[in-house]
Amino acid sequence: MKYLLSCLFILCLDLAFSQSMSTKLDLSSRDFLDLDRKEKTIKSGAYFGLQSGRFYVLEYGWELQRKKKNGFLNHNTIALHHGINLTYDFSRLNPVLGYDFGLWRRTGNFDFTYGLSAAVRTDLNQLRFGICPTIGIKVWQLHVQTGMYLLAPFYAINNNTFNSNTFFISARFLLVKNKIERPATPERRT
Repeated sequence: MKYLLSCLFILCLDLAFSQSMSTKLDLSSRDFLDLDRKEKTIKSGAYFGLQSGRFYVLEYGWELQRKKKNGFLNHNTIALHHGINLTYDFSRLNPVLGYDFGLWRRTGNFDFTYGLSAAVRTDLNQLRFGICPTIGIKVWQLHVQTGMYLLAPFYAINNNTFNSNTFFISARFLLVKNKIERPATPERRT
């Protein structure tokens, strides 16, 4: 099962990077002297999430999204997030607390999101640090993503440490508190 999940994860990463690399610049239609014509939206607020892997994890955090619009289908979104999460390891009767800090990016209206997070986990006795590459899909304010935590020391090598999710799927819902929209500036006539 882990082999199947890792193959699926690698396939999704490959699809995401191939889609982002296949976008071509149309130099004839761009005006490089007037790049400020794009409409921009900045949203921020709290998110609530549920993560499922080996354990169920509750997530709560804050996210800042910046979206540039250039036409109907050409959007570019970059988001910065940080949050805490809580799980309970029933096999050892141990709570596990965590903190994630990272960013994700979406290069079109219907493209995948892909991101990278730094992660810290503790069972109140030990600490584990690591990274987490993710890939997902964002529709409206719901962001569904899957990823893999690479936390050191690795539980497979050192089973004296506590266990945490490795492969996961999560769903986060953003409650937008602040929203700033800047309309596109009109094209300059010379």
